[in-house]
Amino acid sequence: MAGRIEGRTAVVTGGCSGIGLATVRRFVEEGARVVIGDIDDAGGEALVAELGGPDVATYVHVDVTSKDEVDALFRTAKDTYGSVDIAFNNAGISPPEDDSILDTDLEAWRRVQ
Repeated sequence: MAGRIEGRTAVVTGGCSGIGLATVRRFVEEGARVVIGDIDDAGGEALVAELGGPDVATYVHVDVTSKDEVDALFRTAKDTYGSVDIAFNNAGISPPEDDSILDTDLEAWRRVQ
């Protein structure tokens, strides 16, 4: 059922690996233009090329803990493709001090959340 989101613009944070990467690829298969937000600059640029270039995808370096960088990510999507129709907020961290709910201190919990 390809084409379900044809012509839509999606923003995917954490889009260079794991669930985010799989989502980026699926959104493109379904006809969306995708703005990929991540901290993996080399991976992001390679992914844009793999997907077909700037007509299909754009990479933006973004640390989702920075409001200014997140604002720039969404502004780039709007400026490049005219809208933001889908936001897939996938980026996350898993610091070593958050390896078990039994051991995680409050500071680590807040940083992850």
